[in-house]
Amino acid sequence: MLIDLTHKISGEMPYYPGTPKPSAKKFCTIEQEGYTELELIITTHTGTHIDAPAHIIPSGETLDQKKIEDFTGIAAVLDCTGSDKLTGGNISFKSLKEFLDKHPGIDFLILKTGWQYKWGNPDYFKEFPVLTEEGAELIIERNIRCVCMDAISADKVEDTHLPVHKKLLGNGVMIAENLTNLDLLPDGKFELYLIPLLISEADGSPLRAFAKI
Repeated sequence: MLIDLTHKISGEMPYYPGTPKPSAKKFCTIEQEGYTELELIITTHTGTHIDAPAHIIPSGETLDQKKIEDFTGIAAVLDCTGSDKLTGGNISFKSLKEFLDKHPGIDFLILKTGWQYKWGNPDYFKEFPVLTEEGAELIIERNIRCVCMDAISADKVEDTHLPVHKKLLGNGVMIAENLTNLDLLPDGKFELYLIPLLISEADGSPLRAFAKI
């Protein structure tokens, strides 16, 4: 069974504050030209997408430098929706460590914050829980390939220093943001596929993200 974890691309989708608004419009029609095509204007970090180290790190690795198999592997979901999983609004180190100890050897860590239900609402950009820098260091130690989440960013929108991005991407750990349908995923381990576009020198890319359970 496959579970789609991707938000639909449209001209009305949410986008990170300060980045260009996405656009999706027909520039020809079957009635006039005999065919139809959709013109898409979207940044590499809008919608369900993945960050390469090159997004933040000078001379960092780009997505097209990776192998296709780097985008698939074994994943597990850490449910961060309970207050017992948070410390000061951040995902607690204790909860993260307990989870990773229970699920050794995973390639992808998925953080379920509950923010997928705020998609399209102004609150989507506010107060979502994020990792601490200590938590990011633990993820690096455990050789996790990518951290995924159902929120807009791995850092608070107001934190322009991007400490979690810098810690993860600076150590080769990719970040996938704006996933959805995380409540449909099982407890335990499953296969995850994060398929980016093959873009030259890509600092990131929209994804078709899905799980096989």
